[in-house]
Amino acid sequence: MKKFTRKIKDKLVKGWNYYDAMARSTMVDKIEYELGEMENMFGLIVLGSFIGLPSPPMNLTLDLLPEMEKHFVLMLNKVDTAESPMSDLLSAFDVI
Repeated sequence: MKKFTRKIKDKLVKGWNYYDAMARSTMVDKIEYELGEMENMFGLIVLGSFIGLPSPPMNLTLDLLPEMEKHFVLMLNKVDTAESPMSDLLSAFDVI
């Protein structure tokens, strides 16, 4: 009887550990996605003048500019490719 209960307990623990590992890996992907979206929103707030949003005071923008290099380059590329449908398609596939 003890062997039977031990075997059931081991199977339950193994199943729980499998579920836990699967849930953790899924949550890491979700958190990374949310972090990317938050960075995009922050970039729009700081560099919103590219799309017509009111921009923050210039001294804050200049202080944050070193942190915003990636977003600044992305915004400049979007402004450059705004008129060409083919370049917009290629930028969606991240070819350039």
